[in-house]
Amino acid sequence: MERGPFCQSCSMPLRKPEDFGTGAQGFRVNDYCCHCYADGRFTDPAVTMEQMIARCVPFMVQQGMPEPQARGLLQQVMPMLKRWSAHP
Repeated sequence: MERGPFCQSCSMPLRKPEDFGTGAQGFRVNDYCCHCYADGRFTDPAVTMEQMIARCVPFMVQQGMPEPQARGLLQQVMPMLKRWSAHP
């Protein structure tokens, strides 16, 4: 199991500097990935947690996880992430 850090929006592992999002000044933001957060704001501010789960499942399947397991894991993890726990 991966240790982290993880994006606090989609749970993507943040492994390389280019994986991290950026703040308004262009500096790295440690809480979010480049797909979820850029230039100091969420790239899709209206996305719901369920929509985010639906977006993430195919990537986990591509990495070798069965779809039901990926969906179940995301349904457990996502509510605890910063973006979703602060704004249910």
